[in-house]
Amino acid sequence: MATLEGALEAARPMRIRPVRNPFAVPHAPGLDGLRAIAVLAVVAYHLDLGWAGGGFLGVEVFFTLSGFLITQLLVAELRRHGRVGVRAFALARARRLVPALVAAVLGTLLVFALVRPVADLRADALFSLLYLQNWHLLIGGVPYAESFSTPSPFLHMWSLAVEAQLYLLWPLLFCGVLAVLGRRRVAAAALLLAAVSAVLCAWQFDPDTTGPAYYATDSRAAGFLVGAATALLWLPGAWRRARRGAVVFDVLGVAALVSLLLALGTASEFAADLYLHGGFLRTALVTAVVLVAATGAGPAVSGLLSVAPLAALGRRSYGIYLYHWPIIVLTRDLPASSWAVNAVRVAATLVVTEASYRWLETPIRRGALRRALARARVGRVGAGIVAVVGAALVASAVLALTAPAGPLRPPAAPVAAGEQQRDEPSAPTPAPALDIGVASGAADAAAAASRVVTAAPLGPAYVLGDSISLGSADALVAALGPGTTVDAKVGRQYAGAPAAVRAWAAAHDGPIVVALGANGTVEPEDVESVVRSADGRPLVLVGVSVPRRWQDGNNAVLRAAAAQHGPSVRFVDWAAVVAGDPGLLGPDHVHPTARGRTALAEAVRAALG
Repeated sequence: MATLEGALEAARPMRIRPVRNPFAVPHAPGLDGLRAIAVLAVVAYHLDLGWAGGGFLGVEVFFTLSGFLITQLLVAELRRHGRVGVRAFALARARRLVPALVAAVLGTLLVFALVRPVADLRADALFSLLYLQNWHLLIGGVPYAESFSTPSPFLHMWSLAVEAQLYLLWPLLFCGVLAVLGRRRVAAAALLLAAVSAVLCAWQFDPDTTGPAYYATDSRAAGFLVGAATALLWLPGAWRRARRGAVVFDVLGVAALVSLLLALGTASEFAADLYLHGGFLRTALVTAVVLVAATGAGPAVSGLLSVAPLAALGRRSYGIYLYHWPIIVLTRDLPASSWAVNAVRVAATLVVTEASYRWLETPIRRGALRRALARARVGRVGAGIVAVVGAALVASAVLALTAPAGPLRPPAAPVAAGEQQRDEPSAPTPAPALDIGVASGAADAAAAASRVVTAAPLGPAYVLGDSISLGSADALVAALGPGTTVDAKVGRQYAGAPAAVRAWAAAHDGPIVVALGANGTVEPEDVESVVRSADGRPLVLVGVSVPRRWQDGNNAVLRAAAAQHGPSVRFVDWAAVVAGDPGLLGPDHVHPTARGRTALAEAVRAALG
């Protein structure tokens, strides 16, 4: 009898209640469309498409959306139960974010180990899983935008780390402050903190090392906080009431959306204004206007952003962001045209993302893990043990798939502005000098290469440059004379050139060579300032040859400045020289070989006459 009762008990079906999300708010398809725009902008930027120079601001759109949605969830929970269950909130975020992150990290490590081994991925992988990648990159001195050597496939994880850190901090601050100040005052406090974040961004900005301003959680919290303030002032009840003023919301929303799209297409990650004058904060404020309209207050905007394909991409935006960058890095050196490679990258990203969305993210978000634990009769303590064991297994997999991580090399770091490729001895070797003037092209450069410069040694020259000049220092000194000063620094941007030239010209009379622009965009006003700072001294502006979208634009700016200011300013068309002899550059197609370093130095010498 006991046996029969036991069998019946074992056979009795268990009732497993569906997982209820206690932090539910009304779904607005327009926000999915806004997510899609943000992730498409980021992908286009990482594909190095010329029309998406500001695509990196898509991350700021994500920050603003995250602050808005997270705060909406917290407010809904507080109103429903009078408190916020921080543990439940954290578990809900973990179910949404962690499974795909683990899959992306382990999958990337496995594929790279099999197809394209890359050294020193262990630390990047572990810090990505710990949501500390932004601080890892910051401490390692790894800039974000300039990428000449093979970058880390986990570079993009910095933004997920910033979001996760804010996910932990904001609920604690929100609950504590709200109990004292009330909703509207908390919104004001959030906006004040956003302004403080913009000030910290400006304070930490260095044009040659944007890492602190770009990666630090405090300097990038503005978007999240603007989104949080918007959520506190724009509760779901207001979404419905605001439809009476639909025309106003549509006008403001369309204007903000157009402004945002223009910024995504034209902004520059190298512009000092972005960091010094609240560029990220401005982007967040514009995004806030769009998301208000996208929640339904502006039917035209919400309708546009709710278009089915756009909304579908938005729902998958997390996976697209996770998987696209490792795929881009993996296919970095494919021998095919850029459009074909990009088509393969986009297709692969969509396939992997869809698989992750259908068979990993969605089931877990809908309670698959909880149901599995319930069937196995695993209680809360057992679930904790399972989580610890799972974390240990993931860490073991990372260790097994990676070689021991060596010390991070700042110049050679994943997106460093330019690592000198010591592929050949650095001692200069004899090479024909190049007499390259303002209007030189590939044919002119080839002809000039046959002429040897025999001018007398120059006075003490000053060469201001980046890692290309740093690696070519011996050749430059040999060509320009023993009194030459080579002031070169890895990652240097053109914005700092006027001050450096001005300081040199105040104490010296020799010629000046400015060899910058490989690491980012060159602004015409900076070049004009350099020319004024040279104060009539012979000035050589060296063009750039880099496989980046800013090459042609930078060369056009430098060439125009030389043409405008007459014989005292010369332009060296280094891109034309390289086009005539690609062997002058090393494997990264940026830094010269030993022969290229000599050719570059002699080109500068020839331009000085």
